[in-house]
Amino acid sequence: MNATFETIGLEVPSEKAFNYLAERAGDQGEATQLNRRGAVLHGRCWKLGEGLEVWTVLYESGSGDVFYADCRPGFRARYIQTITPWALTEYDEEGEAVVHGYREGTDCEVLFELQNLTEVGPGGFRAQELHVGLCGLAYRARVRSGPAKTRWLPLDKAAPSRAAHENDWSLSGRVVACKPLKNPLSGSDLYWINVDLERMNLEILVNQRSLRGDRLVPGATLDAEIWLQGHVLDELALSSRYEGVDVSCSTADFWSRLRRKN
Repeated sequence: MNATFETIGLEVPSEKAFNYLAERAGDQGEATQLNRRGAVLHGRCWKLGEGLEVWTVLYESGSGDVFYADCRPGFRARYIQTITPWALTEYDEEGEAVVHGYREGTDCEVLFELQNLTEVGPGGFRAQELHVGLCGLAYRARVRSGPAKTRWLPLDKAAPSRAAHENDWSLSGRVVACKPLKNPLSGSDLYWINVDLERMNLEILVNQRSLRGDRLVPGATLDAEIWLQGHVLDELALSSRYEGVDVSCSTADFWSRLRRKN
């Protein structure tokens, strides 16, 4: 069925298993909703722990008909990227939305599945820049001990025969940090990996069974093919992440950022 669920340690071998997972996420997930063009999108976010999530979306038409539009895996990224400029495309009846944009100050292109459209609501999409937690869920990954040329390409360009979604990407970069995780529901062993792609750092989540090659350590090279997904943070979510003043910065550093615009 859906190979993306294997990346967070869930096996969905059949349509029956997929439907059961969608129903369970609908029953146990946190409810949010968004009015869209005479219809209503009902989002459910089932938080499994360790940042792992299952999102399901129900579509309610203007006539009151309700059906499951989508069910997908997710991981709530630890670090925030700023995306500008950006464009949002919604597929309401399919319960999906994708964001296409660029990492702030670079020509690094990103296109990702937006997980929390119903959670953020319309108010989170009025700014010129989006603050996003991005994480790639890896279909497959390989560790190499030697250095390699950095790669960040849409999978339909790097390996067209393996590209299944428009937000599939192929990457190669240096491992900055890594940490083992465990899916609390299935017990599957996973790895969280922070990868340096030169123009941005990207978090990757990979099932231990899908990881090949040498030992996973900082400084190694990671090659991976991923399904890129992310969560947009609104003002409330951004303020709740405040952790205090960075004592490694001097007062002069803060004042140097102030400039008169007139």
